[in-house]
Amino acid sequence: MKTQAAIVRNKNAVFSIEEVDLRDPLDTEVRVKIEACGICRSDLSALEGKETIQYPAVLGHEACGRVEAVGSAVSKLRQGDAVILSWSPACGQCPGCLRGQVHLCREISMSTGGAGPLSQDGQGIDRFMGLGAFCQHVVVPEAMAVPINSTIAPQHSCLIGCAVSTGFGAAVNSAEICPGETVVVLGCGGVGLSAIQGARVAGASAIIAVDPIAQRRAVASALGASDVLAPDNLVAEIHRRTGGGADCAIECVGNVATMQQCFEMIRPGGRAIVVGLPGYTDRLTIPAIGLLAEKTLTGSIYGSCQPSTDFQKILALSETGQFNFEPLVDKVRPFSEINQGFDDMRQGLLTRVVLAF
Repeated sequence: MKTQAAIVRNKNAVFSIEEVDLRDPLDTEVRVKIEACGICRSDLSALEGKETIQYPAVLGHEACGRVEAVGSAVSKLRQGDAVILSWSPACGQCPGCLRGQVHLCREISMSTGGAGPLSQDGQGIDRFMGLGAFCQHVVVPEAMAVPINSTIAPQHSCLIGCAVSTGFGAAVNSAEICPGETVVVLGCGGVGLSAIQGARVAGASAIIAVDPIAQRRAVASALGASDVLAPDNLVAEIHRRTGGGADCAIECVGNVATMQQCFEMIRPGGRAIVVGLPGYTDRLTIPAIGLLAEKTLTGSIYGSCQPSTDFQKILALSETGQFNFEPLVDKVRPFSEINQGFDDMRQGLLTRVVLAF
């Protein structure tokens, strides 16, 4: 079939919405009509050449839509089902999947190398994160289209495909925050604001949100942060406020210096969780003596989530008012305004821009 995709042909180039060819689903694949897709910082990183992609490419991975067609061996989805796309292939065969850690599936990849269902004039088009959701339709394996049942609007539910699951899951799954703990969240973009809500749902007694932008700190307060700080003299201030260090600190910035601060601001026996995406050549230096104080430093990808169950859990929390999507979306633009949406994100003030299809 023919559909429309936002194609980028070079690093930092503008997107061009063009007609492309999309083949029919194979036996275990489904075709999804996209309804909404968030512009994630990872998409911007890919556009800036910080991720491994092959040109021409279609970016976009934080999306939701409805199933239009299914392959002959598809068993869990049918035409008309509402789904959120997951960038974990959940292959079911690799060591990560066999351990039940589908967020560590070894088939996760930034690039498809131009292989797959999308092409133009006979040339394969790369699909970022195996999805390429800046496209009116996608064809993906059944496991990458997670069925949902919710009344939440698509411009909100699409965020579960990346930012919300990454941040919320970092607090609830990766950090395993317990009632009464003190938590610091560094960075109050879409991921950080979701981590704040995860910490609140988990029962943290104090949540300190850190961000240089005042309007983001204000949103953090509205979503459950008990204190908000600008990142000045940060480690000393956290130790002062917590009486010796936080129980847990969650880094949602992707900056090596912030990651080091994250480790230094936790108490003996505390946990530092790195969520932000660093550069591939970045190196982190921490004081080794901190390890003898039983501090732990660990990463978190995709919020250590199980998309097949966690996506619906987050939607259920929203339905009961325990998770708030509204402040996470600053602007909704039509798909045709994708370049303006990326300009919005480059300015660094907005939490999320969502494209509506």
